[in-house]
Amino acid sequence: MSDKTEAPTSQRLEEARKEGQVVLSHELNTAVIILISAFLLRGPGAQMVVAFQSMMTSVVVELPGTELSIEWLREKLSIYTIQILPSFGLILVGVLMTGVVITLAQTQFLWAGKKIGFDFKRVNPLEGFKRIFSARGLFELLRTLLKLGWVSWFAYSFLRSNFFEMLLYTQYDLTTAVSRFAGLAISLTIRIGSMYLVLAVADYAYQRWDMYKNLRMSKEEIKEENKRSEGNPQLKSHIRSMQRQMARGRMMGNVAKATVVVTNPTHLAIAIEYQEGMRAPRVLAKGPYRVAQRIVKIAKENHIPVVQNIPLARAIYKTIEIGQEISPDLYLAMAEVLAYVYKLRGKSPISSRPTNTQMNLIGNHE
Repeated sequence: MSDKTEAPTSQRLEEARKEGQVVLSHELNTAVIILISAFLLRGPGAQMVVAFQSMMTSVVVELPGTELSIEWLREKLSIYTIQILPSFGLILVGVLMTGVVITLAQTQFLWAGKKIGFDFKRVNPLEGFKRIFSARGLFELLRTLLKLGWVSWFAYSFLRSNFFEMLLYTQYDLTTAVSRFAGLAISLTIRIGSMYLVLAVADYAYQRWDMYKNLRMSKEEIKEENKRSEGNPQLKSHIRSMQRQMARGRMMGNVAKATVVVTNPTHLAIAIEYQEGMRAPRVLAKGPYRVAQRIVKIAKENHIPVVQNIPLARAIYKTIEIGQEISPDLYLAMAEVLAYVYKLRGKSPISSRPTNTQMNLIGNHE
C-alpha cells in the first residue's frame, strides 16, 4: 500500500505546472471544435454550400454542350475557388482559433519549456509496446473504443430515423437536395458535438482526479517541503545566533561612548550616555552575567566610571530598551549617579544655559 495519502500542496502543484503537468482534456477540445464547426457551417458555411450548388448546377447544365479543355477547366476552378475560398478560410481559422483558445483556457497560458525537446523514448518501439500493453494503455484503449462505439451508435440512430426523409431527396431538384442534405449534416454534427461535450466534461473530471492522484504526497514529503519553504530550523537558529552576535558586537562597540555604567553589581550592567545638549540620558548597552562582565571590562579599559546602584540597574534593565532614553520617573536616581560621576571628574554636568531636563536631573539631586 502506498504511503502517499496526502493531497498535493500548492507548492507541489506549482512545481508540477512548471514541468507541464496540468489538467488537459483533448476530448474537451474535440467537443467544442465540433460544435463551433457546426455553427460556422450555418454561417460562412451557408455561402460555401451556395457556391457548391452553383458549381454543380453550372457543370451539369454546361457540360453536355461544352468542349472539355484545360482552359475551360482552369477557368471554372478559378471562378469557384474565388467563391468558396473565403468561406472555407473563415471556417478553418475559426476552428484553429477555437482549438488554441480551449487549450490555453485549460492550461492557463502555461509555457512548459521542459516539455519542449525531442525524447528518444517516444520513438523507441519497445517503449511504445510497453505503453500500449500497460494497465494505463489498455484502459485508454478501452475508453477510446467505448467513445467510438457510443458516437457511432448515436450517428446510426440519427441517420436511421431520417432514412426515409433522405430517400425523398432524390425527388427534389439538385439545389433543394443539396440544401436539405447540408441542413441534415449540420443537425447531426450539433447532436454529436453536444453528446461528445458530455463525454468531455467527464473526461476532464477524470484527468483532474488522475493528476491529483499521481501528485499525492507522503507525510514525510510534506514535512520536507515545509522545511524547504520555511527554512531548516537548525539553519534558522544559527542565523538568529549570528544576528544576535552581530547586534551584541555593535552594542559593545557603543560602550566606549558611555558616560557611566550602572551595575547590580555583577548580575546586570547598563552603559548610559549623557552629554550636554541631550534631552535625557540614553541607554547604549545592557546585559546580564557574561555580557554585564564584558560591559564593565570595556568601561574600565576606557576609564568610564562604574557605579553600583541595584534599584536603578534593575529598573532600567526591565523597562528601557537599548537606544531609548530613560523615563522621567528615573530622573532623580539617575541624577544622583551623574552628580557622583561629574564630581569624580571635577566638573559640573550643567551647561551655562541648562535645559529643563538637566534641571530635573541635577537640580533635584541638589
